[in-house]
Amino acid sequence: MHTPPAPASPRLPGLSQPKPGLSRRDALRTGVGVSIGLLAPAGLLSARPALPRTPDPAKLRFLCMNLWVGGRKGLDTEEASIARTLAVLREADCEVLALQEQSDLAETYAAELGMHCLVQDRSTAILSRHEILETTPHRWGARLDAPGLGPLWVFNVHFPAAPYQPYQLAGIDYHDGRLIATPAEAITEARLARGEPALRCLRELRPALATGAPVILAGDFNEPSHLDWTPEAAAAAVRTHAVDWPTTRLFSDAGLLDAFRTLWPDPLARPGQTWTPRPEAREVHDRIDLVLASPALRPTEAQVLGETGPMSDVALDPWPSDHRAVRVIFDRAGPQHADQPTSPAR
Repeated sequence: MHTPPAPASPRLPGLSQPKPGLSRRDALRTGVGVSIGLLAPAGLLSARPALPRTPDPAKLRFLCMNLWVGGRKGLDTEEASIARTLAVLREADCEVLALQEQSDLAETYAAELGMHCLVQDRSTAILSRHEILETTPHRWGARLDAPGLGPLWVFNVHFPAAPYQPYQLAGIDYHDGRLIATPAEAITEARLARGEPALRCLRELRPALATGAPVILAGDFNEPSHLDWTPEAAAAAVRTHAVDWPTTRLFSDAGLLDAFRTLWPDPLARPGQTWTPRPEAREVHDRIDLVLASPALRPTEAQVLGETGPMSDVALDPWPSDHRAVRVIFDRAGPQHADQPTSPAR
């Protein structure tokens, strides 16, 4: 959930290290294309040879995972934890990874996995077996060349963790957040915490949606979904209140669909909780790691990956993170309109 300062990347036996200081020229030579002037500043894109195409290129396997300080924290030693995190990313076997808390290790993981890498910031990175063609102006998202699906836009977010409204409602002290008691207060606090970055992301996402190309938005939202804190969940005492959480509502109103809830619409039957496999003595378990997609994509499978237990659809023990991950398999829902461009107008 949180992103503490990360130490320098360790040099691990058997792990190759990313090349420092990738220049704009190197980015061009290694296959990161330039389109409509949206190439990110030099050094933020690195490309690695793509792995062989999956047997069914018309499908996309997508993973969203918060690594927990780059994958450094989950096991007894930092080296063992990073090695296990790499193994989990490999075992997940996805073409595109949306990573949070990458903490300067995204390029190392990309090199080991044979993937292209866009480092968005200190926390977020997109890894892809498909070529990264361009980024949005502030690197909220990137356009990929996905054979079988055509141009694909992927946005990856890590919204602020505090104040955290489920804790505020439950009376749990966390980063000096004030205690609250009503859905209206929760919505107000959530907007204060995440409203500005969510709107900034949406401003870069809307033009991609307008092209008609497939769009995915994934990440650690650090806020529950309005599809989970429902009147039915409150009536069953699974949730303390029914809350129309504003961040997921914002992107839902923009036209994005929650992939997990599309396939598993009942939050009582399939809670899909990703926070947390490492609970404190007092905890509010929730689904805050989300994969949303435009109607151009159809989810055919959606699974929670984590430790052995009732919340994980797929167990990968030992699980190295304090978040469970979400894996979604997509195919194309329908043809793109031929008269629509694949890059947003500037």
